[in-house]
This record gives sequence, structure tokens and C-alpha cells, in this order.
Amino acid sequence: MKISVIICTRNRPKLLMSRSLPSVLSQTFKDFEVIVIDDCSDEPYFNGISGSVILGKIRYHRNTERKGLAYGRNLGVRMAKGDYIVSLDDDNLFEPQFLEKTVAYLDSHPVDAVGVRKVIVYPEGKCSMLPKLPCSLNDGFVFRKEVFEKIRCDEELHANEDADLGIQFFKAGLKMGLIDEPLMTVYGSPIFNTTSYSDYSDRHLDGLAKFWLKNHDYKQYIGRMFLLSSGHWFRYFYWIEQKLKRWYQIYL
Repeated sequence: MKISVIICTRNRPKLLMSRSLPSVLSQTFKDFEVIVIDDCSDEPYFNGISGSVILGKIRYHRNTERKGLAYGRNLGVRMAKGDYIVSLDDDNLFEPQFLEKTVAYLDSHPVDAVGVRKVIVYPEGKCSMLPKLPCSLNDGFVFRKEVFEKIRCDEELHANEDADLGIQFFKAGLKMGLIDEPLMTVYGSPIFNTTSYSDYSDRHLDGLAKFWLKNHDYKQYIGRMFLLSSGHWFRYFYWIEQKLKRWYQIYL
């Protein structure tokens, strides 16, 4: 098996079935498997199947309790049979040549992972972005499987797991390649959302506080990662700087 695609999902079967999963199954490169990790959804997937099952190229696993994104991605890595591993969010999609071109790149370049240019679709419009290093390692980055012997998603975090993985990756001295072609589409939240971050759930805020306490010595580094992502991250970083100080009192 050449590459494993991990899709973590919760309560969004329509998005999975209409967007992310079809985009993988229609790839020009065919030596792949799909691992769907269902984080104890309330809504049924695959006609209500529970536990673990193999459906053609799809391996489906349903958690018996909610575990979070980091746990799901780590589980997917452990289940993976591929030489290369990539995660895909259930609401995003790969262009048809995504696997073909990223696999060819890793086969021919001495790097540990590769990213691509992404088309980001917001309600206000869309833009195209090539990651600038260092960066948050969200879905769409393809890794050699052995990378996960050195780094892993932090299951204590319920927010910013991708940014934390990016910090681990670059601190470990691992090398990233980039393909300057729009091979992935990402669907974002409104850029000028008026929702207050103080309205986020306790679970999210707990993860955010733990992320900040773990990595606040890398403040400038984190800020660069977030500022390069989108206008959304600019506001997010500012909010962290202004509001998270009170969590220091709780956790220290």
C-alpha cells in the first residue's frame, strides 16, 4: 500500500459522503486506502454500522466515546498500511491529481513531508495560498509514515492540534517540500465573523489554554504560523494574547 488517507469526522455524514470521500475515491492514483475515524457521532454513517469494518478501499472505525481530533488522527496512523500518510478534513476535498503528484514528489525528493497550494473558499470569496514555512500542519500535508515515530498529535489538546504538530515537526529538524499547484480545496469560516471567542466551549478553551502553556515560549513562531494562515488566524492570535492570561492562573 502506497498511501493512507485519514478522514476524521463527527456528525457530518452528508459532508463526508458528498465532498471529502468522493474526492479521494476519484483520484487518478489508485494505490491507496481510506481510513474513516468516526468520533462517536450522533448521526449514523454507512447505514448505522458500528465498530470497525472494511468497505472496499474504505476502512471505517467508530469510537465508542468522543475522543477528539488528535486521538482520531493518531489512531488512523496506527491503522495505516501505507508508506505515506495524509489527513483530510470531512468538509474539504482533494483535486483528482492530489495523490498522484504528492506521491511522485515524495518518491523523488529527500524530504519528510510535502504540502500543496490550497484554494480556500470563504463565504466572502476565495483565495489561493501556498504554505510558507514554518506552518501549522493541518490536513493536506503528506508525511512519510516514519515521521510519526518522532512526532504525534497531542491528545491532551482539543484546539490547535495542527499548530502543535507543526511546532513538533520543525523543532525535530524534519524537512518539508512544497508543490506550487492548487491541488486541494479548503472551506473556511467567515473571515469577518462577529462571534466572540469567549463563547467557545469549555472543551475548546481547555485545549487552547494547554496549547498556549505548552508552546508560549515560541510566541513569535506561533504568531508567524497563524498570521500566514488567514485573517481568521490574525484575530485568533490577538484574542489569545489578550484573553488567555487568566488561564495561566488556573494551570500554573
